[in-house]
Amino acid sequence: MPYVEYASEGRLLFRTESTEGAQLVPRIHEIVVIDDEPMQVVDVEYWARRVGATDRRNVWATVYLIPISKDDWQLRLERRTPRDKPAGPPVRY
Repeated sequence: MPYVEYASEGRLLFRTESTEGAQLVPRIHEIVVIDDEPMQVVDVEYWARRVGATDRRNVWATVYLIPISKDDWQLRLERRTPRDKPAGPPVRY
C-alpha cells in the first residue's frame, strides 16, 4: 500500500506515502488530529490500481474524515484524564 489519502467534505486534504512493511491506516471512529483540528474517521475505502504492464496491483487507501466540534473534543479530553482514587479501600456494595 504505497499511499494513504485523507479526504474531508468532498476534497482531498493530503496524501501520505508508506512502505509495504509499515502501513498505517486509521480505523473507523478513530480520532485524527490534523493541524490541531480533531477529525473523526467515518469511512475507509481501498482501491486497487494497476502497476505497469503486468497484472501487479497496488492498493491505496482513502480515509474519509468529518470535523469534530470543540465541545465534543473538550469532553473527550476530560474523559481521558485520570481521576484521583479515594484513600480508603474500594467500595464493593
